[in-house]
Amino acid sequence: MRSARGVRMRILARFNGPNGEIRVLEEASTGARHYQEGGVSQSSVLAGGEADVAYVSLMATLLENSANALLFGCGGGALATMLHRRASRVVVVDANPISFQLARVFFWMPNGVECVTADMRNFVCTERRTFDAIGIDVGGPRFSYEAVLQPATIARVRGALSAHGRIAVNISCDVPDDPVPGRIADRFKAEGLEVWAFTENAASSELNVVILASARREAPSALAEIAGESWSLARLNGGRRINRRRQMAAEGR
Repeated sequence: MRSARGVRMRILARFNGPNGEIRVLEEASTGARHYQEGGVSQSSVLAGGEADVAYVSLMATLLENSANALLFGCGGGALATMLHRRASRVVVVDANPISFQLARVFFWMPNGVECVTADMRNFVCTERRTFDAIGIDVGGPRFSYEAVLQPATIARVRGALSAHGRIAVNISCDVPDDPVPGRIADRFKAEGLEVWAFTENAASSELNVVILASARREAPSALAEIAGESWSLARLNGGRRINRRRQMAAEGR
């Protein structure tokens, strides 16, 4: 079979999942593997376990150099794998235990990653550990970010963050002016965190926005370097966004 881009693929596995059929596909020429559920792409992983998706690589960069990391959403396990290889102790939480099996068997996720089967909202109510890095990459067919990331849940996620930690949240948008990332960012801002938004500069039907909510004071120039040319960087300030690149240009920097 071939993908929409004309890449020859072979099916490695098929399972019945909670949101429809789960398929694991492999590109014949590169060995890269793809995880689909209910017809929706959940993960793309290069041979060996590194992410083949720009937003996952961005999240890994934002969350690296942390002693421990808590991740909500497993998918193919690429983010967990990348942080584990960068010396973080990683806990990944997913309501679907099949995800852990797939990530280990087909997507090279190391055995050293701790896997917890739980709903995110239930987990944060009972977990007593704190983490230097928290990543949230949840979604799927008929998924609602606003329903899952309620203010009460975000408050508990904030409570699991260490004194100088970072939270990175990926939000997939169907349209460039989708209001959901701003609403979710406002909820993190209400918890006293410094909030930035990385918006993907890509011409595609699906746009990703990665929200960085930080318990420390961030250096704008360092974040701009991470954003590079692939992402537009903006800081959320009192309910409105300030485009950092435009601000720096206006100041002659």
